Amino acid sequence: MPRALCICLLACTAMAQRIQRAPQESSGPTGAGAIEGTVFDTASHAPLGKAQVMLTGSAPLPLTAVTDAGGRFAFRDLAAGSYWLNASKPGYNPPQALFGPEANIGVELGDAEQKKGVEIGLPPGGAIDGRVVNEEGVPVRGCRVTALQPGSEHAYGQNRRSLRGVDGGTATNDRGEYRLAAVAPGRYHLFANCHTELPAAHPLLPRGDPRTPHETYLPQFYGGAPDPATASRLTVVAGASLENVDFQVTRVPAFSLRGSVTGGDAEALANGANVMLFPANREMRRLTLSSVGANPQSHEFQIQPVVAGSYVLVAFATHDGRVFAAERSVEVGAAPPEPLEISLQSGADLKGTVEFDSDDHPPLENGQILLAPMDGPFFMPQPHAQVEKDGAFILTGVLPGRWRPIVSAPGYAKSISVAGQPVSPDGFEIAAGAAGPLRIVMGSKLADVHVEVAGAPADRQISAVIFPEDAGCLGAGLERGGSAMGTGRIEFGAMPPGRYRVFAIDGPDPWPILQRPEWLQALASHSTAIDLPEGGRVSTTVEITTREELMRALGDSE
Repeated sequence: MPRALCICLLACTAMAQRIQRAPQESSGPTGAGAIEGTVFDTASHAPLGKAQVMLTGSAPLPLTAVTDAGGRFAFRDLAAGSYWLNASKPGYNPPQALFGPEANIGVELGDAEQKKGVEIGLPPGGAIDGRVVNEEGVPVRGCRVTALQPGSEHAYGQNRRSLRGVDGGTATNDRGEYRLAAVAPGRYHLFANCHTELPAAHPLLPRGDPRTPHETYLPQFYGGAPDPATASRLTVVAGASLENVDFQVTRVPAFSLRGSVTGGDAEALANGANVMLFPANREMRRLTLSSVGANPQSHEFQIQPVVAGSYVLVAFATHDGRVFAAERSVEVGAAPPEPLEISLQSGADLKGTVEFDSDDHPPLENGQILLAPMDGPFFMPQPHAQVEKDGAFILTGVLPGRWRPIVSAPGYAKSISVAGQPVSPDGFEIAAGAAGPLRIVMGSKLADVHVEVAGAPADRQISAVIFPEDAGCLGAGLERGGSAMGTGRIEFGAMPPGRYRVFAIDGPDPWPILQRPEWLQALASHSTAIDLPEGGRVSTTVEITTREELMRALGDSE
C-alpha cells in the first residue's frame, strides 16, 4: 500500500476514534468491539472518499467517521449491542430521489466482536447541462432553466395536475450556459424562462410613452414546445450527465397589462391589493405566474412583460380578516391590450356548527375550521375561524366556489350539510350569498391498522403506504407512510373508517410516492385492500414491492 494512503487511512481512523471516545467515556466504560466497512457509488461501484458515516443505536451518542480515499471507515471501542449505520456525501442521494441510500443498515455486535465488510451504497445524482441562445446564436444570460415533474397543485387539490420544479432551477451565465447537478434519476420536462424586457424597433416616441413597443423571449420547453402536452421529456440516469441540452429562444412582442382594482372595501384597497396573472393552462401556472401590488392610492397596476395568450387575472385584498377578491379571464392578442378593470367582491358570512356523533368526545375549545379551495388559486387567503366551546363558528368572506373543509379537532368529518342539504365531506359547492348553516358532524371513532411486511430484511429499513381506494379522496390528507428498521411491523393510528389500499417497498422514504396521486393509483395492483370499521383495529400482511416492480409500475403510468 502506498505510504501516503497508509497515512490517510491512519489519520481517518484516528479521527473517527477521537470523535467516538469523548461521548463514550462520559457514559461509562467502552467495549472492545469494532465495525468496519466501505461506502461506494451504487452506479459505478467505485469507493467513495470523504463520505460521512454515522453510527447510532447502542452508542450513548451518535458517532461519526469520514471515509478515506478507498471509501473505508471504522468505529472502534464499541460495546456489544444493536447499531445502525448510514452515510452521506454531497452530490449523492438527491432529495427528490424515489430511492435514497441504503439507510440505517443494522449491525448486531457481540462482546469484543470485530464486524468487518459492511457495505453502504450511495446513489449518485445525474446532471443536465447546455446553453440558451437566441435566433442569431447569441448567448442569453439570466434565463432560468428548471427540471420539472408532474405533481399535485396543492395538498387539498382534487387530483389537479401541475408541473413542479424538483429544485429551484439555475440561471444561465454570460455565455448562456447552465448546469443542473444532483438530479435524481427519472424523466423530466426541461423549461427555460428568460423573463426579460428587450427594446423593439419603433418610430420616434416621447420617452416613457406607454405605446413604446418591447419584446421578450418566449418561454419554452426543451424541444421548442410552448406547453407540456407536446414537449419532449429527458431521462436522467444515476451518475450520468446529459450534455448539450440546448435551447434556442425566440423574440416575440411583449406588452404591458394595465388596469385598476375597484370595488370591495376602501380600507382593504388602501392596504394594497394583490394582483396576479397566470396562464389559463393549469399545468403552466407555477411556471410563468406574474404578481404585482396595486398602487394603494390610485389602485392601478401594471404587469409586464406579457406575451400573447390566454390568462386568468386574480386580485384580492384583506381587511379585518375578510377577503375581497375577483377573477376574470384575459385574452392577449397581437396588439397591446386595453386597460382593464377588476372589481373586488366580498364573500358571504357562513355560519355553522361542529358536532360529534357521540357524547364521549374531546372538547372543541381552541378548535379551528378552514375551507381549502379546490378550484381557486392555491395562493388565495383561505377562510378560517375558531370553533367556540358550543361548536359554533362563523366563516367570513366565503366566496362562491368549490371548497373542502379542514377541521382541527380529533376525529374526521363524518357528514356535512349546507342549508340542510347533504354534501360530500370531500368537497362541495358554495353558491354566491350562501348563508348556511354549514353543519359538520365529526366521527370520533377512529381505526388503527397493523401492517406486517412479509420477508422484511433484518438489516434494512422498509416502508409501507396506506391510501384511500377512492381516487376522488386522494389529496385530502388520508395518504400516509410509515417505516420500520429491522422489523416488518408498521402501525398506522387514528385513521378515518373506509376502504384503503396498502403496499410496502424496500426503501426508507415513501414521501415522493405520497405526493403523486397518479403513482398511488398505478400501484393499486401491487397493494392489498382493507376495510376499516369505526373504532376498529385491522391487521394485514403485505409482500414487499421490489424496486424493479415499483419502477416498472410507475414507468407505465408516465
